[in-house]
Amino acid sequence: MDLAMHRAWRRSRYLTLSRLHCESESFKMDLILDINSWLYPMDLGDKFRLVLATTLREDGYPDGNEWNPMEQEGGSRADSFEYVMSGKVYRIEGDEANNEPSSRLSAYVSFGGLLMRLQGDANNLHGFEIDQHMYLLMKKLAF
Repeated sequence: MDLAMHRAWRRSRYLTLSRLHCESESFKMDLILDINSWLYPMDLGDKFRLVLATTLREDGYPDGNEWNPMEQEGGSRADSFEYVMSGKVYRIEGDEANNEPSSRLSAYVSFGGLLMRLQGDANNLHGFEIDQHMYLLMKKLAF
């Protein structure tokens, strides 16, 4: 999914942490994401590609929730990205109103204390499960 950052917030207490507020250009999804801005600086208006995956293996097979570069045959999905984090889904919320099924969901993932909220159409977030292991992969896009 390609996203554009429209607002950034840097916590004064943590100089290397930025909270990005982004919108997807094609999926009508909203993203709030904490990143280590010392490792991966982002500027307001930057566009980037974000991929969420349950494995880094190119063949799609599970990787045992641990990345081991010695086990990677033929490369890894991470090779074509600039910033990668590993985390776990800890909450999923819907906007149920009047006891009707939710049309929008919010998935929350913690990457070792760096948090993400991805909110959008329930059809785009149907694969998320509580306690599911997740990799986040990012790379900036040229305009």
